[in-house]
Amino acid sequence: MIAAASYHGGNLATDDPDSPHLLAPRIRARVYVAGAIEDASFPDQQKQRLTDALQQAGVQHTVETYEGAKHGWVPSDSAVYNKAASERHYQTLLALFDATLTSAPPKN
Repeated sequence: MIAAASYHGGNLATDDPDSPHLLAPRIRARVYVAGAIEDASFPDQQKQRLTDALQQAGVQHTVETYEGAKHGWVPSDSAVYNKAASERHYQTLLALFDATLTSAPPKN
């Protein structure tokens, strides 16, 4: 795997012994994580903990928050749909794939 993205991902950096952020040293992919400004499952403390783990592991990453968005903002039929944040989601996802997949070495 050379690219991984999470939108709406919560509980990525908790106190649990099996918290996903503890796997950061094993990650070789470029990682993009975006959370909504209004998302109780991904508060600022978790964002910072995740960022710290990825930095310490040397993982190329972006962890950011989408202003004006609430958890679940992308699907147009969602009660919390946010058009600007949804479009940004697609732009960042396509940019991640473009930056990683087009420069990936050919498979043998």
